[in-house]
Parts: sequence; structure tokens; C-alpha cells
Amino acid sequence: MRVRNSVIELIGNTPMVMLNKMTQGLESRVFAKLEFFNPSGSLKDRIALEMIEQAEKDGKLKPGYTIVESSTGNTGIALSFVGNVKGYHVLIFETMPKKIGTERREIMERYGAEVRLLDNSAFASAREKSISGAEIELPGRALCREIEKSKPKVWWARQFSNPANIRAHNKTAAEILEQMNSKVNVFVAAIGTGGTLMGVAEVLKREIPKAEIIGVQPESDRNLIVIGKPYPKTDISGGIISEMLERNLVDKIIRVNDRDAIATAHRLWKEEGLFAGVSSGANVFVAINEAKARKGENVVTILPDSGDRYLTEEHFIT
Repeated sequence: MRVRNSVIELIGNTPMVMLNKMTQGLESRVFAKLEFFNPSGSLKDRIALEMIEQAEKDGKLKPGYTIVESSTGNTGIALSFVGNVKGYHVLIFETMPKKIGTERREIMERYGAEVRLLDNSAFASAREKSISGAEIELPGRALCREIEKSKPKVWWARQFSNPANIRAHNKTAAEILEQMNSKVNVFVAAIGTGGTLMGVAEVLKREIPKAEIIGVQPESDRNLIVIGKPYPKTDISGGIISEMLERNLVDKIIRVNDRDAIATAHRLWKEEGLFAGVSSGANVFVAINEAKARKGENVVTILPDSGDRYLTEEHFIT
């Protein structure tokens, strides 16, 4: 193993493991890519680095600038981490009640980010209406747009429409192909920004045309993502998901409820020794069900983050 010049050089090249105990008796195999091995604990390190370095190359992000984004969790942490290493001030708008989900906020602040909490009533209203994590962030994204337009030396990451988000996961797909020796029959991933699913799907569909791509969405999400139907697209939401659907990169979308996502995450901890988060539970729940319906196939999924940021509250939002 060689010495790295910076911790950000450790982003990516995460390990892949086969699930053994949870798949006993099945005739197909389930493999999980462990994204919590990234330095700040989630797959969002990949997109944070890619978006920031592309903005630097384009001259949109320079020394002395502030990085802004709206995030309920992992993207905010990843931007705080990469921004800190590169010497930028990072401002994250978070819509979470003060007594819930404090782990993620504390991690961002310890990386040196400024975290501004939005009105708690916005979160409560969103929960009552079963609004997804993506929608919860809309007020924060509107503020990001306003700040970027009104103040100098500000760069908004635009995770939901930034092409660098997709490119980051083209690299994830290349890792999967190498680790699996190009033997992938099914790929399963939760749909948040859409970046993971689209970035991996672009490469897998090109290299393995018969590979099936399955998206996972919270059952509570009122914004149904339906194959064959247009998805709302504005400058603050839906850009990547809309393009992904237009290009027919996803074969199926499966909705998972909190109960099944949390129960499967707990099984990962106890049976496989993998302390992964709730979205990991949702992904594995779908992956195992797909494996049950198949013979002699390889089902690959992603474990996006660690379970340590769900100790206060367990809830499946993407």
C-alpha cells in the first residue's frame, strides 16, 4: 500500500462483498459495494469531489469562495469534508428539527462547515405530507440560488442537476465491472438525486446491454417516479432524474417502506457485520427479493452510508 498525499485521494475504490448469511438457500448471489469506506462515510464523497474539482477547472470555484448547498445529510457532510480539505468555506442549509438527526449536523460542523437550520415547521409539514428528502430540501435550494445570484464569490453545487454527479458514478460503475469481472445481471440502487443510478446505468447498459437496472424509492414519497412518464424538471430539482427517465436507463422502480428498510438494515448489522444505514437496508431488501426470483445470477447493490448517522432516528428518505 502506498502513502497518499491527501485524504481525498482515498475517495472511491471501495470494497465489494458477497452477502452470505442473508442469502442462504438462494440460487443467485447478492453483492454489496461498501460506500461507507469513503473518508467521510458515504458515497457522496465521490460527487462532492467531482463537482468541486470540475467547478475549479471551469473557473467557477476559486480560492476565497464559499460553497453552498441544501442537504439533509450525506451530501452536506461530503461537501463539508472536501471543502475543508481544499480550504473553502462551506455553507449548508438543513431542514431538520433541532432534536432529530443531530449526528449529521454535528459531523458537518466538525468539518468546519456553517450549518443554517431552516424553519422546523417546513420539516414537520413535509413529514405530514410524506414528502421525500429531495423535496424537503427545496426551500434550502431556493436560498442557495438566491445567495449565488446576490453575493460574489459563491458557488452552488446543484447536486440535483450537476452533470459531475453522474460522471462521479460512471467511475463507480467501472469499479463494479472490474470487481465483478463484468458479470452483473442486476444492479439495484436507491434514487436520491438520481446520480448513482444514472451514472452506473450509463456504463452498465453500454458494457452489459442485458443488465437490469432497478431503482428504489421510499414508499412514503408522494412524488412517484414512473417509467414512461415525464418527471418535473426545474433549475432546483429533478434534472438528473428527468434525463434518466427520458433515456430509458431504468428497467424497474420498486418502492420500499420504512419498516422493511430498517429491518433489513438491522439484519445487515447482526447477520453480515455491516453497520450500514437505512437506505442500504432498502437496497438490500430489493436485491434479496430479486435474487429469490432468479437462478444463477449476480445481483449487485450499493450500501450508501454508515449506520452511525441514524442512531437518533431511523427513517428512509433519499
